[in-house]
Amino acid sequence: MSPQSRYLLYFSQRSPFARRIRVALQKLTINYEAREINVFDPPADFTANAPLGQVPVLLIRDGKEVTALADSSAILDYLDDRYGGKIWPSESAARLKVRAASVLATGLMEDTVWYFLETQRPVPSKDWLQEFLANVDRTMDFIHHSNLRGMPWKVSDFQLTQAGYDLLIAIEYLEIRIQNLDWKTRYPDLVRFLELHRSRQDLAPTTPNPA
Repeated sequence: MSPQSRYLLYFSQRSPFARRIRVALQKLTINYEAREINVFDPPADFTANAPLGQVPVLLIRDGKEVTALADSSAILDYLDDRYGGKIWPSESAARLKVRAASVLATGLMEDTVWYFLETQRPVPSKDWLQEFLANVDRTMDFIHHSNLRGMPWKVSDFQLTQAGYDLLIAIEYLEIRIQNLDWKTRYPDLVRFLELHRSRQDLAPTTPNPA
């Protein structure tokens, strides 16, 4: 982290959680250093700051002190506090609904990550794979029956909530990592939501790497 920088973000293009933060930092027009890492072969400076070995991690400089903040939701909360409530709605009832929806979207990310990691084992557990798929399918069905044209996912046709960003990120990651779930046929409203917003300028620079 250079002495002139306030923030340094450790990230991986393979991580939907890191993408949440990259999108938020871009949306807030915050200058930061970015350091892409391989979480399966992490560099020493990363593990020194991130003993959990997970991305994203945001290094925050405050005077002479540097704090390493892990967990994408914790980082979003910090950015919301630091930059005047631009992540979550200010009104408590709306904030509750958007936060609840965001948890559903990040849950999709988690189960998709766990599913993909299980497929990389020499002998994947069929029981675990089925459980992860069941969780994903149940959550997508629940989201599909919500109001995808308004709150808690969107403020307007052109303005997404944080939950809306999270949902787009989750679906794009799922599209890459889970090939044997026929969600596009079963959940056309989710497909429309994805296709309507995936080319947004505030998302395009962080398009995930399928490698």
